[in-house]
Amino acid sequence: MFLGETDISIINEEIEKLNPKLVIIDSIQTMYSDELSAAAGSVSQVREITAQIMRICKQRGITTIIIGHVTKDGTIAGPRVLEHMVDTVLYLEGERYFSYRILRGVKNRFGSTNEIGMFEMKNEGLVEISNPSQILISEREDNPSGSCIVASMEGTRPMLIELQALTTLSVFGIPKRTANGLDYNRLAVLVAVLEKRANVNIRFSRYIC
Repeated sequence: MFLGETDISIINEEIEKLNPKLVIIDSIQTMYSDELSAAAGSVSQVREITAQIMRICKQRGITTIIIGHVTKDGTIAGPRVLEHMVDTVLYLEGERYFSYRILRGVKNRFGSTNEIGMFEMKNEGLVEISNPSQILISEREDNPSGSCIVASMEGTRPMLIELQALTTLSVFGIPKRTANGLDYNRLAVLVAVLEKRANVNIRFSRYIC
């Protein structure tokens, strides 16, 4: 059943009439209530609409999924009051030009957090990947330069991932150092350890990790 409506009062009436097992709200920032004069997506609107949805769905034992927009930084757009009100917060992450998606639990009132599930987008929808390590290192050549396999713990799930690094001489006085998929501050610490303990002089090089 699909309802193309953003008025929360109409949505509540349909929920009471249909009494479904599952309700999906997409997205919470577009919903509004006539009882409030604030614009849709504001703090007061999101708080009131979320409270109404939670009240009616919990009374009837209906599982509810509320979808929220994210910013370019990957955080939920608008007021963060939404994260504090719900029981579970899940982030669906993925690169634009790749078919793989990671579902990450960042909040869970009834279980552990920081757990992830990896999926692949196919014709039939999202399909679970039972062995993500095999996918992440499947295209790796035998012993390539500038590459290594490291074990990473995501929650209680160990994963093997490939870490790549590239250095080249810099034409500037201060080298440019960038990182993709790795925290820059952590990268700076690793470089400092290599220079101090392994006598690897890369302060005049630029590198990507």
